[in-house]
Amino acid sequence: MFSREIKLAAIKDYYNGLGFTKITKKYGIKGSATLYEWIRKFDQFGPKYFSKNTKTYYEYSFKIKVINWRLRNHESLTNASRHFKLSSPCVVYQWERLVSEGRLNKPKGRPPKMKNDKDMSLEEKNKKLEQQVTYLQAKVAYLEKLDALIQSKKSPTKKKHK
Repeated sequence: MFSREIKLAAIKDYYNGLGFTKITKKYGIKGSATLYEWIRKFDQFGPKYFSKNTKTYYEYSFKIKVINWRLRNHESLTNASRHFKLSSPCVVYQWERLVSEGRLNKPKGRPPKMKNDKDMSLEEKNKKLEQQVTYLQAKVAYLEKLDALIQSKKSPTKKKHK
């Protein structure tokens, strides 16, 4: 692993015009892909990305929003992670995998106070219903894609030999 200082120094050298090969040799980086990724993350998140040591927490609703956007726009994991400024495409993949397994749950903790439907305003009811619809749309779209993939694997095309 490389320290924050080395990463930032390598990025600085890159912006000062030093080539990938010279930078990788200077800092002992085994491949240019590593340096390229540091530069991309620096451009996307800035220098503060390299200083954080804690995990970022994402709300359940945000995760569903990302999954819905990706399915609706037929985008790659990489494009989805860049669009929502996530650190890695793997994050989106993990969320989608959890949804398909039925394990992406709302965070546990102290449950909110139960409100009687009579006490809820029309706006609150609409918001609650919209969240449920969004979640179900994402789940249906994901399951449809999964089913199509399974069907395509089950029925391979057979060629006739003459």
